[in-house]
Amino acid sequence: MSLNEMVIHKNGAQFKVKPKNDWGMWVWHEMLRNSWEEDTFAIFDRFLHPKRPYLDIGAWIGPTVLYGAQRAKHVFAVEPDPVDFQELQENLSLNPDIQPKVTCIHAAVSAVSGTARLYKRDAFGSSQSSLLSTLSDEYYDVRAATIEELLAEHSMHDVNFVKMDIEAGEYVLVPAMHAYLKSCRPTLYLSLHPQFLNDHLRSAAAQGAGGEAPGDPRALTENVLVHLDFYKYIYDTAGKPASKDDILKVPQFGQFVFTDKRW
Repeated sequence: MSLNEMVIHKNGAQFKVKPKNDWGMWVWHEMLRNSWEEDTFAIFDRFLHPKRPYLDIGAWIGPTVLYGAQRAKHVFAVEPDPVDFQELQENLSLNPDIQPKVTCIHAAVSAVSGTARLYKRDAFGSSQSSLLSTLSDEYYDVRAATIEELLAEHSMHDVNFVKMDIEAGEYVLVPAMHAYLKSCRPTLYLSLHPQFLNDHLRSAAAQGAGGEAPGDPRALTENVLVHLDFYKYIYDTAGKPASKDDILKVPQFGQFVFTDKRW
């Protein structure tokens, strides 16, 4: 094993990684201490299927991808941040048994295709880059692709699970993916970032005429829920039933499972 490589063990899964910065070092050490998103791995164990692929929107440097590839048939890992995407690929290269089960896609899933601005929050590579500006106006031009484009390009057939963690971009993307989600009914593991959304709206209001925000956080969250109202069940990360009011009350960050399966 080369310098700085680490071996991660999690619930019987094992893979190698090589941290490139403080954020990577932090997450891998937290995983070794069983202190990083333990509920996420329980959700993956519950809903991923060994004979069906899953779609990871916001793959970061690979903690969910490297784990999920050992639970699912295949992983379609989408990551627009150029720093994170490079590290994701490098981590995959350390795991030749896992690498064939992962398709890495350097793009942002978006409502429209073309080129989009990916804004940094703290720094690129920190896992907090977003299509919505929050604390910084510095951006990177990235390919934007609709879910329909990616499905066709990568033959994403029979996906039964979608993880979406895109730092407030979900308020735009979920409505854009409504037709796909309703038709195919994959379980959706959704991270909501109301604090990042508030930061974006405040920033937009400060730059706009009259100082009025171009949207209401509660209304935008309600719009997300309207576009997911066809799912039979909503659960929190502990597997407890969650209501729409529970979601609307989340102050900063929340994760929920939308599914047609009983937990």
